[in-house]
Amino acid sequence: MTVVPNTSPEESRYCADTFNGAVAAAALSAAWDIGLLDELAGRDAVEVPEFTARTSTHPDGVRQVLAALSSRRIVVFEAGGEVVRRGPGFDEAFRTRGFFYWLTRGCGELFTDLTSLVRVEEGADRQMRRDARAISVACRSIARNFFDPPLREVLDGLDFSTVADLGCGSGDRIIMLARERPGVRAIGVDIARGALAVAGEAVREAKLEDRITLTQDDVLDMLPRPEYADVDLVTCFLMGHDFWPRDACAKTLQRLREIFPNLRGLILGDTCRSVGVEGPDLPMFTVGFETVHAIMDQYLPTLDEWYSVIAESGWHLADQRLIDLPASSFIFHLTPA
Repeated sequence: MTVVPNTSPEESRYCADTFNGAVAAAALSAAWDIGLLDELAGRDAVEVPEFTARTSTHPDGVRQVLAALSSRRIVVFEAGGEVVRRGPGFDEAFRTRGFFYWLTRGCGELFTDLTSLVRVEEGADRQMRRDARAISVACRSIARNFFDPPLREVLDGLDFSTVADLGCGSGDRIIMLARERPGVRAIGVDIARGALAVAGEAVREAKLEDRITLTQDDVLDMLPRPEYADVDLVTCFLMGHDFWPRDACAKTLQRLREIFPNLRGLILGDTCRSVGVEGPDLPMFTVGFETVHAIMDQYLPTLDEWYSVIAESGWHLADQRLIDLPASSFIFHLTPA
């Protein structure tokens, strides 16, 4: 006797879309890595056989990557699958590609190991495996598209000579600052060797080695150094939540003024824990961001918690920008109180 599942066409389509979306997320990252996304962004159409021959990529594999993207209308096939064009979802997928790269390349192994990571019994393997280099690449794209435009607004009119970027990642921000402020010197600080390797490549490519230095240091355990003495502006993006819980955050914010004795401003940008949003209303990135940090036992403060700790730690909120994507994100310009 054959049992037919009691599933409506709508439910079947919903599950198919969920499954296809998971594959498309990985395919989007792969298409970016092999240069296919950028080609589609800059050209009306791409001939698949020509692309695979020129880039030495697997023809059938590339076609399946494109098939996954077509399932979400990111691309459309023409000429019997020999030509691919941008689909109605391409522009937004291209703009948000950093989020998909963060998910699949930066945190992919963590999500693959989610079963072992949610186990709490003694002896369970809870190794947190993330790719620091891939996360740096992802955050560079996210910052360029969503944080840098409001950051430029906050920086407009500020006078500074030496900037230190804490958790500099790919180095994109200090390169941007050095290019736009020819007299400014910059220091990139990060704990991850993979991130510093990405930043070093970018600094050399930009030919800014004479004005940008990179330092491996733990932002949560920094000590004063001679090279920090002249810093008058500190920036810190997408890692402020690492300062928490609350007491630790207040102490870290206070210590920054000791580590950088000439500091006149701190620009802090980060994503907060969502409040009052759940289920199908959860915006893009939120569920991934909050899942990763929950698994890592890392506390994510809300926006109101950030507001409450600023004055307590000896700072004044001089300016701010609230950001819609990533949802619950902000840029604060803090000055010593």
